[in-house]
Amino acid sequence: MSSAVTADAHHDEEHPPPIIWSAKTPIGLMGMLYFIGSEIALFGSFFMSYFFLRVVGEANYSSWAHQIGDALPMDVVTYNSLILFSSSVTIHYAEIALMRGARRWQAIWLALTIVLGFTFLGIQINEYRTLVGDEFIGPSTSAFSSVFFSLTGLHGSHVLIGGILLIIMLVRTLRGHYGAEPTQHIGFRTMSIYWHFVDIVWIAVFGLIYVPGNWNKWSDTNVFGGIPANLAFGIGAVVIIALLNLPRLIGKGAPKH
Repeated sequence: MSSAVTADAHHDEEHPPPIIWSAKTPIGLMGMLYFIGSEIALFGSFFMSYFFLRVVGEANYSSWAHQIGDALPMDVVTYNSLILFSSSVTIHYAEIALMRGARRWQAIWLALTIVLGFTFLGIQINEYRTLVGDEFIGPSTSAFSSVFFSLTGLHGSHVLIGGILLIIMLVRTLRGHYGAEPTQHIGFRTMSIYWHFVDIVWIAVFGLIYVPGNWNKWSDTNVFGGIPANLAFGIGAVVIIALLNLPRLIGKGAPKH
């Protein structure tokens, strides 16, 4: 009897007790949250470099911003930002359709998200072509341009990776790999969180890199047939936020499990 107790005690020492998941958070979802935490640190390091340049080189910052700011097509950037933000609406609707068992609408909204994501990426690549090929501004032109290309390029790489993963998700959706039960769509939820994170990062990039030192040009640029670009951006942001909350307000949001 004593030998059996000793063996059991020795067994317990070799193998720790099972983990108690008090938060009831799926492993895949928890992994994505940790990954996003590391991504915040990554983007944060680039933003800190930008802030450092602003502090130690304030005398030269205006010339850097003026140099690249005059070359930035603020009307195109406004359109492009609204395109990317709209993709948060479409992937949100795709997730709602998934939880309601509407696979056809899930695929449609997901396909629209893919189109919007790659449209944003294509416009950004064309912006690079204009800056480098026509304006002769590259990553090594100045400290400000180096930060500009680093941050926007890093963000663009995340959009590209996300777009590829969305295509895989679309194929899986068409094959019926996702279900309405919580345990059947963890992968979809994690990717949706990643895509929203990519959109949030662009808010910081746009607000801190494009707008400072370039506000007058942005307000003087007209879009949508005569609306100032900054006003159109604000209106578009309000509409996007309203669309994100519309399903819940009309009682057509994601069902609670």
